[in-house]
Amino acid sequence: MSLRRRDLVALMVVAFTFLLGASAWSAGPSPTGMHLVVQDDQLVVGSVDIGSSAALIGVKPGMVVIRLDEIDVIAASPATKAAVAASTRSWQWMQALWPDQIPAELAAREQVAREQGAAASASPVDGITDGLPVGADVYFPDYVTVGLYWPDDDRPGSSLALFTGLLILFGGVWWLGTGRAGASLQRLAITLPVATAMPLFALPIQLLPVLPFLIVSVLVVPLGMFPLAADFSEHLGNPAVTRRLRVAMAVVAAASVLVGLAFIVGAPFELFAIWSAVFAGCIAFIPGLLAARPTFRQNALDASRSAPAPGSFVESTELVLAAATPAVALSALALKSTTPFLGPLLLWLVAIMLARRFTLRPLLRLATRATFQRDVVVAATEAERARIAADIHDDALQDLTMLVRRLDAAGDTENAEAAREIAARLRAICGELRLPILDDLGLGPALDWLTERFEPIARGPVYLERNRDEQRPPARVELALFRIAQEALNNAVKHGAPPIVVRYRAGGTWAELDVDDAGSGLAPGAAELAEQTGHLGLLTMTQRAEAVGAELQIGRRPGGGTRVTVVWEASASTAHVAEGASGAAATATALPQP
Repeated sequence: MSLRRRDLVALMVVAFTFLLGASAWSAGPSPTGMHLVVQDDQLVVGSVDIGSSAALIGVKPGMVVIRLDEIDVIAASPATKAAVAASTRSWQWMQALWPDQIPAELAAREQVAREQGAAASASPVDGITDGLPVGADVYFPDYVTVGLYWPDDDRPGSSLALFTGLLILFGGVWWLGTGRAGASLQRLAITLPVATAMPLFALPIQLLPVLPFLIVSVLVVPLGMFPLAADFSEHLGNPAVTRRLRVAMAVVAAASVLVGLAFIVGAPFELFAIWSAVFAGCIAFIPGLLAARPTFRQNALDASRSAPAPGSFVESTELVLAAATPAVALSALALKSTTPFLGPLLLWLVAIMLARRFTLRPLLRLATRATFQRDVVVAATEAERARIAADIHDDALQDLTMLVRRLDAAGDTENAEAAREIAARLRAICGELRLPILDDLGLGPALDWLTERFEPIARGPVYLERNRDEQRPPARVELALFRIAQEALNNAVKHGAPPIVVRYRAGGTWAELDVDDAGSGLAPGAAELAEQTGHLGLLTMTQRAEAVGAELQIGRRPGGGTRVTVVWEASASTAHVAEGASGAAATATALPQP
């Protein structure tokens, strides 16, 4: 398995995130980030560090501290308050009020003290008779109670996230890279495990309330999703759409970062961290959905053109599940303060394994078996038809050719012309021997089948590029273009070099076909001198193009190699006839059968 540039970037990002996460997990108690001062005989929060645990849980400058752990601060002496303000102790919890609530707090305490004194001086007979305990009718203002130890209680448990992330990273690279998950996911062997493990490695970083760590945790998660999103976007096969999609994903990543950093301006970190994770999940999920969508369109239909072919359905399902996996892993960041924070991800992975074992794998076997049977039938049919055409060409046509010469020599022009007509009809029959896949599915799927057949003998890759919403030209044009492509591929394999690229586009009344190879290129003027030099393949392609009114160009490709280009456009009369034939066929289909 070779590493691409994006794979190396993804591995470097995930390695950096893991090291930072391990450092955050092993760090000691985090500072509260709260600085206390004594003002007007009260202990007041002077300032709060951005990104600290005190800032994240809502401690604001100006709050008056009522209690710190076991110390009743408001009732303490000035010396005690000064000692508390100067202490470097890691406080665990705090109660505080705003300055305008202090009078109510002091009045409530005085009333409680009076009730306690009255209760202590009363006799058992004439004691308090209302039955209420001391201080039950006293109003105290609402305290701001916070746990300053957060999130230090959760950070030690994040070691489970680091360990699970390592298992997913190494196990996923091995499982996908060896092809056990299928060929459609093998190219995601690095980017998919990295995107899935990234949130788990970032979890302990978010649990360390230190500003630089929090900023990095918000930045690395979207960054780890980008290589996987790039892999999905390339699956679309349309460079213009890919560029627009990458721009859109960059906007989504920027939204994830901006929302995640909203705590700097005082936004609640927990809420905005969840929304940041949602946007980060969309970075890979949306391109994954778009990458799976084209396989459900017309080019992926079965022979009846009414339902997706099984293989395409399996591939699309695998892509959707792969795109959703990093988004599910991001739920660990939203649930980081709860005990089963890995629950959704583990359940999702188990569900994928079960679905693959009992649903996708049987469908894949069915699709593979059906494809193999189709190839066997098509290959056998093509071989039989080729044999029939060769027999007619080598036997009957040769005899007819000799008969025509004898009749011409004997002066029997009438019978010689009749023999020529029979020979022409036999040649037309040879040319009309067609593949079933060409009749049933059209030239696009037939070219797909043809390139698959040539790739094993081409000593390199043979690619097919075709538009997704192609419309079929007339049958005779499809046959001519298929035979030209067949001959061009044969010449590219014999005389050229890989990679070989076949491009086909069709719009019903027009069609374009290109066959490129990376060989040494055709000699200048070879196509024009094909008949004189004995290059019958070039001559045959020229004749087939002329027969359907197409323009054929054979020459050197820019950058080296040979390019065969065929362009067909229907004339007005041809388009009218084709439209009439299509309407007649539709009418005939709609008629009730006897």
